[in-house]
Amino acid sequence: MNTEVIHAHDHVAHPAPLGLVRATETALFIASPLLAAGSLSLIGVVCADAGHFWFAGPALVLIVAAVISLLLSIQLGYHARQWIYSYEELRNWTGQEAPSLAQLKNQAKHFQKGKAKLERAGMAYDVGTVLLGFGIALVLVPRGHNELAWCRWIATGLVSAAAAGQALWILNTYFRWRYWLLRRRAVRAQQSLKEVDQHDE
Repeated sequence: MNTEVIHAHDHVAHPAPLGLVRATETALFIASPLLAAGSLSLIGVVCADAGHFWFAGPALVLIVAAVISLLLSIQLGYHARQWIYSYEELRNWTGQEAPSLAQLKNQAKHFQKGKAKLERAGMAYDVGTVLLGFGIALVLVPRGHNELAWCRWIATGLVSAAAAGQALWILNTYFRWRYWLLRRRAVRAQQSLKEVDQHDE
């Protein structure tokens, strides 16, 4: 029995890095609601004083899209978190000192499902921050010449640079994921061919 339990521990799934779930929860359930609430307030300001903004219409479209993306990240994160639980939580909720091998394999399967959903939630959050950044940049563009015009242009440049950097980081992450996925499929295909060759021999 002890040998089976020790072997079962090899099947426990865990995030890598270990703080991944906590970090994502902070972004999805703390930062995302605050950003969405601030964005809704900004929408009200732009709608009330649209004549004072040079690109009021495009700014509204970007900010509304950002709110939708941020709210989507919260919803996806909520669904993802239901499938992610630790070994200790499994022990506490089942009341078993040593969960069975089948339960641990089930935990690993649920973790992979939750992790995939959590990645989609993180992508929605990242896209929302980019849209919000560009929306704020359009709001900051000065209309006319006044004492704050040059400060607003500097602020516009800073926010635009930050949003563009975030967008490039997302694209880099996406393409790296695509590369990893295609490479994994290629490895599996090679393994399948080797198995066929060995069977023929």
